[in-house]
Amino acid sequence: MESTRRRLIVVAVVVCGFAVGMAGLLNYFKYRAAADRILTDRLVVTGRSVENSIQASLELGLQFTELATMSAILERERATDDLILGIDIFDMDGRMLYSTDRLRATRPVPAAWIAAAKAAGKGDWRAEEGHEAAAGIGLRNNFDLAIGYLALRYSVDRVREAANAVAAELAVQALAIFVGAAVLSSLALLWVLQGLGRNLEAVEQGLGQGEAARATARSLRGPFGPALRRFIETTRHAEAQIADLRAGLERGNHP
Repeated sequence: MESTRRRLIVVAVVVCGFAVGMAGLLNYFKYRAAADRILTDRLVVTGRSVENSIQASLELGLQFTELATMSAILERERATDDLILGIDIFDMDGRMLYSTDRLRATRPVPAAWIAAAKAAGKGDWRAEEGHEAAAGIGLRNNFDLAIGYLALRYSVDRVREAANAVAAELAVQALAIFVGAAVLSSLALLWVLQGLGRNLEAVEQGLGQGEAARATARSLRGPFGPALRRFIETTRHAEAQIADLRAGLERGNHP
């Protein structure tokens, strides 16, 4: 019985660990999906503000590639969110037109940005390149014609640090829940096994003969009590029938 008790407790602890671990992983991946969507939406709001400024300038008859105030607009919008490292605008062919970083104005646009922007069409897009990622939108003029793409750069490492902090917090909470669940399940299992052990001892005594054995059988309690009492009664009935058959056979052998 002691060996069985230990094995059942180990099984209960393993089941608790598996359940809590899977729940923790599910919560973490849900957080990552929600955080990525919120991050993209947050940056897209800034991108739409830049697009509105571009459309207002184009209404004055200015060319998209000749907007003198665009650098100031991009700097102003970048300053509104400390997550944004820089804002870049490139045309349909992937040539950089405007950027808050003067050095990037001379560099080619990452291929991942161009592929993601073209695949998104009119929707927003997101792409990673090295330690930086970008969320962007397609820019359109007042006639709803595509004129280029806007990318808002942010640090991948910063986002990962935030995700790691959340993962560590979830791990601590999951560990605390696991310990509590394992202790509670083990105590509950010990209580059930203890009652079952008493019932089994009572069954052994109840299978005997005499009024004391019957009293012991009637004293069975707990969730297994009724079933064990029926088992004892059935066993006694079977033993009585076997005894009658044996007695009949013995009488048949001695006429």
